[in-house]
Amino acid sequence: MKNKNKHQNDETLAKDTGKVLTEDDLTEDKPESETLAEPKPTQSEEQNGQIEDLKKQIEDLKKQNQDYLETAQRIQAEFDNYRRRNAEIASNSKTDGIKYAVEMLLPVIDSINSAKRQIKDEDFLKSVELVYNQTLDCFSKLNVKKIDAVGKQFNPELHNAIMAEHVDGTEPDMVIDEFQEGFELNGKVIRHSVVKVSK
Repeated sequence: MKNKNKHQNDETLAKDTGKVLTEDDLTEDKPESETLAEPKPTQSEEQNGQIEDLKKQIEDLKKQNQDYLETAQRIQAEFDNYRRRNAEIASNSKTDGIKYAVEMLLPVIDSINSAKRQIKDEDFLKSVELVYNQTLDCFSKLNVKKIDAVGKQFNPELHNAIMAEHVDGTEPDMVIDEFQEGFELNGKVIRHSVVKVSK
């Protein structure tokens, strides 16, 4: 029925225009605008375009992520350096404070040692030695220790020789007497021992 109506419409069109229609004209149903339009991209071409866009976004995000990671690592390294510097400053400040306090107490130690050499009363000497030993215990808790001198090989990094004397049966450069005690803090000399050595 549809074909019959279409055929009648075509005949009417031919009569009105005075043009003879060809078979191609009769079989063509598409409007003219549709035949002249550019072909639509296929679905796979659209998907390929979207995939390329997504790949580019992924690459951009990876680069951005790498930039953030490098920034975070740099900040972490700077913070670690800051913390290490502060720890060193705090340690040095503590060491400097201990050194200063010990240096202030060294004349007291020297006075005690001088008194010990002159005291004749045994009970009084024991009391003075008790105070001396308590002072050395306090020093020890602060990592301050007395430098060994008498009977040791002379070491210019630890000892300050002001006299030399020949002693039979003693090797040269041995410390044979100590005039003033030396002390060190964490292996660093606060004051050298003042000594007499053998020659």
